[in-house]
Amino acid sequence: MTARAAALGAALVVVGGMLTACGGGDSTVSGVPDSETMAPPPGGAATSQARVPATEDSGRFTEAPAPVGSDAPGYTAPVVGARERGYLAALEAQDIQTAELSDSLVAAGNTICRIRTTGGAAGETTTIADAVAGQISVGGYSDREVDEISRIVVDSAAGQLCP
Repeated sequence: MTARAAALGAALVVVGGMLTACGGGDSTVSGVPDSETMAPPPGGAATSQARVPATEDSGRFTEAPAPVGSDAPGYTAPVVGARERGYLAALEAQDIQTAELSDSLVAAGNTICRIRTTGGAAGETTTIADAVAGQISVGGYSDREVDEISRIVVDSAAGQLCP
């Protein structure tokens, strides 16, 4: 019995060591940096380049890239089968026009399903749905509020596309 207890104790020490090595603290970043300069790159060499405050334009990335046309080389539209048509019909039944956005809607719905089936965070599906809902709202494809459209997109994808 003492050999068994010793083996159990040793196993607990190993497991405890593994858990300690993985850490247990909060690894999120919050707050505002104390310095207006960037952290030095690996190797210790410091940089004197100052940060551009968020309220100023840095001159970089001032425009969103243009959308890729469906006739662009290498572009492949998502496959629209029976499930995808059912998903688009479910959106249409909720007064969301889908004709001009069908590729984006199908791609977003499939992405939502992929996230859900692989155990992704709910926030990831919300991000995708919110982006599509914003596109629908700004384009005038629905008179509903963005939050409501986002919920409809997630619910329709879960009901029609997800296995």
